[in-house]
Parts: sequence; structure tokens; C-alpha cells
Amino acid sequence: MNTAQKIAKESIISFTGIFYGSLNRYLYSALLARWVGPEYLGIYSMANAIMLISEVLSKMGMETGVMRFISRLDPKNDRNEISKIITSALKMCIVFSLAIMIILIFSASFIVNNILSEQSLMISVLVVFSIAIPFNSATFISASATQGYKKLKYKAFVTQFINPSTLLFSMILCFGFISKESAMMYPMLITGIIGLISIFQPLRYLSKVKFSDIISSRFNYDLLKFSYPFMFVVILQTLMHWMDILMLGFFTNSTTVGLYHPAARTAGLLQSLLMSFIGIYAPLISQFHSENNISKMKDTYKLVSRWLLVFSIPVSIMLFVFPENILSLFGDEYLVSKNVLVVLTASTLIQAFFGAASPTLGMSGFAKLVLLNTAIAFILNFVLNYYLIPLYGIKGAAYATLITMTLIGLLRSVQVRFYLKMNFLSLKMIKPVVSGLVTYLILRQTKYYFEDFHFFIELLIGCFSCLIIYSIIIWAMKIEEEDKSFISGFRILRKGLKNK
Repeated sequence: MNTAQKIAKESIISFTGIFYGSLNRYLYSALLARWVGPEYLGIYSMANAIMLISEVLSKMGMETGVMRFISRLDPKNDRNEISKIITSALKMCIVFSLAIMIILIFSASFIVNNILSEQSLMISVLVVFSIAIPFNSATFISASATQGYKKLKYKAFVTQFINPSTLLFSMILCFGFISKESAMMYPMLITGIIGLISIFQPLRYLSKVKFSDIISSRFNYDLLKFSYPFMFVVILQTLMHWMDILMLGFFTNSTTVGLYHPAARTAGLLQSLLMSFIGIYAPLISQFHSENNISKMKDTYKLVSRWLLVFSIPVSIMLFVFPENILSLFGDEYLVSKNVLVVLTASTLIQAFFGAASPTLGMSGFAKLVLLNTAIAFILNFVLNYYLIPLYGIKGAAYATLITMTLIGLLRSVQVRFYLKMNFLSLKMIKPVVSGLVTYLILRQTKYYFEDFHFFIELLIGCFSCLIIYSIIIWAMKIEEEDKSFISGFRILRKGLKNK
């Protein structure tokens, strides 16, 4: 199996899981938006942002460290060493996350009353979310450990099937049998507990690690030393990702945040596509770099960059052409955010275009450079939000994201070119770009013929038409050899599933 086929096989597994997970989370967001309204949705969104930022602190960047350390070892010959890495990472994670949980519980009242100026309900939401942090953090450390084995199916199954399903169904049950307030709070905690139980089983299968081993393990300071720079990277990335939500909450109110949330959630679907490729790409680049296989690094960088573009374009077209239809899924009151959705989609498409640059730098030993880039992006995004939100409201937050992602993506790509002598651009990228432009123009001209249909039927027709037109044009312009490998990877996967 060649590199293209391996990436294709693992990415298809990952994408299938991510697609299901994203669909569940999207349905969760849509139902929550309809049932609780913009005000409560804004409260949920701000509390969720604070929880996710806190989780980053509790993990100390070890999800990256664990993946990199394990990917460089032989699972058969280095089993004891791998076991020590995993147990140490989990022990440190548990200690750090419990400390963060306690701090956040006792500071919840101050944050809500003095910083965000929100109603007391948010205090209860934030406390429950805080209790979920140790479970969520340990889940992702364990999932990253399985990813280090270059097997994405376990992480995909738990994080993209078990967790989203649990979140959705527990929210429905809470809303139906308790209250809408409980539907905002308890599903997150329930999901964290079930997620940790679910991922620990395959982790034990791969590494033979037991819970008692975690208790008796020692802190691995080499792992911590390597990982903590990534913590700063991830926390800055997380802050930047949620900065628009938090700063909208600071400058406006929970209702405005609630109106912004569906657009941000929808544009985030493209990021899910991004992760399906990056998930297997990152450990492969780490392996090729450790082997000093520059040729494979260059080929894989170009390959993944083009595939990110190929698969991101049709999703972006749908969001560009049918923003009203998509936001109608959340409720008519959210249609005011249609222009925000268009701007955020453009931002995420640009992210996909430059998407492979950041993990390439990180997995090639340029951790400090990645940190510097993220710090620059954070400062730029903060300044832009600070000036644009008071002037343009939710549109200002979207413009800030677009400008930041464009500039930082360009910077990362230049750095990969300068330090690693690798360029992601190729003439092969012209085909998906041309195909996307033609598809967009056709859909823009024909969408008016379906306006009399129900908004959901119009959306389905548009989605089907987009995929058909885009695929036909791509095929007509002649499919690339590596695309044939992608199809082969799918066939390999299908054959493997049949044999099982």
C-alpha cells in the first residue's frame, strides 16, 4: 500500500466518523437553537468556550506529545516504553484537569457576574461543564495515544460516533423529561464520562495499559517538556477560535452571541473535513521527518494540500449559495446571520487551502515557530475583534476571522517553503478551482428555479446538484494518478471491512 492509498484509507475512516459526528453535533446545535432560543444558546456557547479553553490547559499539549512519541516507536519491540508514555500522560492529565476544574468552579460566579455580565443560569452551566473537564481531557489524551499507532478507527469511533451520539440523545432526553435548562448542562458531563469509558478499552487492547498502572506511574518530564509548547499553541488556537464568541459576549449580550453561533457552527463543518486528512497526515510527516525522507515529505505535503482543496470546495459552494436555507434549520430568527455565514465560510476555505502547513511545521520539529505563528494570529485576531465588533457587530467578528486566517495561512506556507524547501502549490490545483468556479456559477443561476420548494427540499436539490456537477467537471478534466490511489484506498478499506 503506497502513501496515497494509506492516507486515503485512514482518511476515509476518519472522514466517515467525522461526517457522522459533525452531523450529530450539527443536529444537536440546531435542535438546541430551536428549543432554547438565541439567549440561552448564547449562554451555552460562552460556557462551552470557557470549558474548551480550560481543557486545553488541563491537557498541557500532551495529546500532540503522546502522538509524536508513540508514532516514533515500534509497537511490538517498544511496548514497555509506550506503556510508560501513556500512563504518565494520563496521570499528569488527571492531576492538571482536577486542579483546573476546582479553580473554574470557584471562579464561575466572578466570571459570569463581573466579566460577561450574564444571568445566574450561566453559573450553573459553567459549574457542570467544569466537572466534565477531567473526563473530556483524559478521553482526548487516550484517543491521541491510539492515533500514535497510526490507527484512526478507535479515535474516530469514540470521538465521532460515541460522543456525538451520547451528546445528542442525552440532550433530547433532558429536554423531554426534565427542562430546557438541563438540556444545556448535563449532556456535556454525561458525554465526557461515557467517552472516557469507551476509549479506554481499545487503549488497553493496543498498549496493555491498566488503570492501576496510571496510579503508580511517574511524571515523564521529557514528554512534558516537549508537549507544553504545544499547549500554548493550542490554547492560543482555541482562544482565537472562540475569541469572536467571548468578545461578542463582552461587548454585546448572550442573544447576539446566540445569533452568531449557528453561522460559526456551520462554517466549522469545513474544519471537520480538514481534520479527516490532518489526522493521519501529522503522524506520517513525523515518521518521514525522523527517517529524513524528504522526498516523501514533499510528495505527501502536496498531495494532502490538494485533497484538502478538492474536498473543501463543494462544501464551501453549498454554504455560499444556500446560506438562508442552511440557517433556516436553526430557526427563522437566525437568518440575520446569513452574511456572517458567507464570510466565515470564506475564512474556513482559506484555512483548508493553507491547511497542511501548520502540522508540517509542528511534526518537523518547529514547535517554537508554530507557537510564534499562533501568538501572532491571536494578537491580530484580538485587535481586529476589539475594533471591528463595536463597529459592525457580528459581521465585525466574522471579518476579523477572515483577515486573520488569510494572513496567518500565508505566513505558515512561506515558512514551510523557507525552512523545509517544500511548496504545496502545483498546477494540479487548477482543476478543482476551475471546477468549483463553474459549479458555483451554475448553481447561482439555477437556484431561483427551486425557490417555490420547501427550504429543506431546495437545500437537498442544491447539494445533490453541486456534487454531480463538480464531480463531472473534475472527471472531464482528467483525474490525477493520486486520485486513483485515493479510490484504491477506498477499495482496500471496503475489502478489509468485508473480510472482517
